[in-house]
Amino acid sequence: MGFGQMPRSQKHASRLHSKDPADAAWRAQQAQVDADIEGLARDPELDRQVAALRAQGLGPRERIREIVNQARAKWGRKAGS
Repeated sequence: MGFGQMPRSQKHASRLHSKDPADAAWRAQQAQVDADIEGLARDPELDRQVAALRAQGLGPRERIREIVNQARAKWGRKAGS
């Protein structure tokens, strides 16, 4: 490890809390990898909805809010309460 560089474990830990878009993208990719490892199925409809919201230029918080609202409309108030 060179001067001014943080240990690898600290670098990854800082990515978990960073607001940097590259770090947010890394976290999203890691979540997909984790889901694949756990054998969790992906929802193609949800993937399309998220892609459409991204195409509209909505940020992560707005996309989350919209997906939660859609889930509430579809399944009732309990979703994401």
